[in-house]
Amino acid sequence: MLDIESAINKWRAKYGDQFTVRIFGRYFTFVTKHSDLKKYYNASEEMLSLSRAGQFIVGSAYPENQYLTEYDTIPYIQNILSSHRLIYMSSNIQAIAHDYFNKNNGKFWLENGDEAVVDLFDFFYRLILRTNSMNFISRRVYKDHVEELIKLYIILDVEKNALNPVVHGLKRRLGLKSDRDAAWEHWVRIMMPDIEQCLQMIDDHIEPANYDTVYETVKYAKEELEKRGKPFTPRLVAYFTFTTFFPAQFNTYITAAFVIIEWIRHEHDEIGRRIREEIDRAPPTGEFTIEYLNSMEFVQACIYEVIRLGTDSQLSLRHAGQDVLLSNDKYIPSGNLVAIPVTRAHDLYTNPDKFDPERHLAPRQENKRDPYRVAPFGRGKHPCTGERYVKMQIKVLLIALSKMCEMKIMPESINFEATINRKQLVGLSRPTKPVFVKISKRK
Repeated sequence: MLDIESAINKWRAKYGDQFTVRIFGRYFTFVTKHSDLKKYYNASEEMLSLSRAGQFIVGSAYPENQYLTEYDTIPYIQNILSSHRLIYMSSNIQAIAHDYFNKNNGKFWLENGDEAVVDLFDFFYRLILRTNSMNFISRRVYKDHVEELIKLYIILDVEKNALNPVVHGLKRRLGLKSDRDAAWEHWVRIMMPDIEQCLQMIDDHIEPANYDTVYETVKYAKEELEKRGKPFTPRLVAYFTFTTFFPAQFNTYITAAFVIIEWIRHEHDEIGRRIREEIDRAPPTGEFTIEYLNSMEFVQACIYEVIRLGTDSQLSLRHAGQDVLLSNDKYIPSGNLVAIPVTRAHDLYTNPDKFDPERHLAPRQENKRDPYRVAPFGRGKHPCTGERYVKMQIKVLLIALSKMCEMKIMPESINFEATINRKQLVGLSRPTKPVFVKISKRK
């Protein structure tokens, strides 16, 4: 796998803080200077577009790739993830965790007995998909189709397919149907009953009694299509649903798994004690508030630290919609892809290879030494739309699992760090082999 950090350091030494290289027939301008990083994060979406960059990366792999640039889904996602809806979503996560792990008839125990050995990363991948199926689609889909949905998402997953869009594009040009095409069709079929019901409600001017994600999605898609004089298509709703799934799923399961691992490792020291202290202060199930979840500062610091340690060789990409002026009279030409390296920034931290959540808290706050090099959830005009949801989701799952489960790393996985791939291009670094953990029903 290409070592991005080494390559960038080599190019930087040769060409300076800003340089342009041609990769796969496209021009990439790399930006590494502090003042230019600030411009990058504060440029408008029109000037530096994530959606246009996304179309280049994964466009040919998806039937709905034209929606990446034609429809701006960012405001739609931000609307879905407003504060009062986050509380509603946290209640759903608690309900699913209880449904899956309660000691009387939890589905996990019915399927596995009172204890089971699982690959922790696969476990969280599927668990978080379960919660997202309810929060970003509907209770009906969660209840009747969640297992199907998990299989479909694995086929459609951007993280696993971002690096091979050429293959899928070639199949499409040759008239060959890929497994992804079939998955999209199946995804639409699963959603159709909800879509049809919501269309009828809109026609009858009926608002849902409670927050309904599918209703909001159908309404938004219908309005966007009417603006363009186009007929309604369920495929657009399916695409919008997928785009909300993606930021909520991407990297979340890796972060959640590593937080659990660090908690297990530090169970008997100060780190473990402080995690336990915040969890034990949690209100009863169903009474969580955003204020309480935000007060879990140490757990949040653990999340930031896990992300920091897992950020090795990634690129943040945008597409320049117009010329972008940089320092030293340099500029990024319109049409170029703009890349900034996202690495662990060893030089900013004390003992950078140590798991130390305190570095993100006052008075140390090492993460603020250079805010434009340390941006785990983006910054400025380019923040991660799913940041608040991701942090809420991990905290709620941590509380729920701690009350219903006990976890222990299996002996064969104690030294899993040796298998971590730190040179991948997509997502946080993670083990290349399963990390086996024994999950037992809490007595």
